[in-house]
Amino acid sequence: MKIQRRAVDYESEYKKLQDRARRISKDLGIHEAKNLVKSTFPYNNYRKVDIDGHDFYYGGTNIFLIVTEIVIEEALKMFPKNFGNGNAVSVLHALNKTRFLHERIKDAIRIYGNENFVWVFDRLSDDNDSRILRLDLFRRLNKIPHKKRKWDFTGGIFHALKHFSIKGQPLSTGTDINDVQNIQSIIFLIIKAFFLIPGTFDGAGTTYTVTFDYDEKYNLKFIFYHEVNTKVYFLKTIYKIKKKKEK
Repeated sequence: MKIQRRAVDYESEYKKLQDRARRISKDLGIHEAKNLVKSTFPYNNYRKVDIDGHDFYYGGTNIFLIVTEIVIEEALKMFPKNFGNGNAVSVLHALNKTRFLHERIKDAIRIYGNENFVWVFDRLSDDNDSRILRLDLFRRLNKIPHKKRKWDFTGGIFHALKHFSIKGQPLSTGTDINDVQNIQSIIFLIIKAFFLIPGTFDGAGTTYTVTFDYDEKYNLKFIFYHEVNTKVYFLKTIYKIKKKKEK
């Protein structure tokens, strides 16, 4: 996968991205019956990246960008035992101790999970072929059945990070060791899978699945939720599956 970062042009790109983000945030907020949504973001919160010769744009909240670009890797060094132990609260506690968000962990968790995301676009215009991907830190926390005081991430980046590592250190609650260079490389992998590799829908049209040729032994399976009313896609999970041996 070839990656090249580019600058977002203020006049020709940023303003159009803001218009798209504003429209889709409003539509999704109405559908989800939310009184308040985050719809537009500062220029410095937008990124442009060339992936295998295709330009993509993503922009979102300060918290999402700081957590994925800086805080997770700092927290891994400072609090390694908080990762890979099966408890989402432990991971979020490490983030809050690394880059202070709130003195009460319950309030910090509420902030992390409240509309902290990026929109990902493959083009500037709203034409019929355009698709929109939303990547949240996580969609919600769910209590793990029969495990006292343990919670798991549902949806979003932190659910996907369960299956990856950096230098052998788990990046979320899981224990899978699949080393990547940094968190952004996983975001780029998600973007490539969603926009550049053909996938399949289930019968209801709400689950979109992409299988990615990862290495000699494994494929990666990406699962996205398709909200059909607003046509927004959300990341549900990524996991590794062993390739079938050729007979």
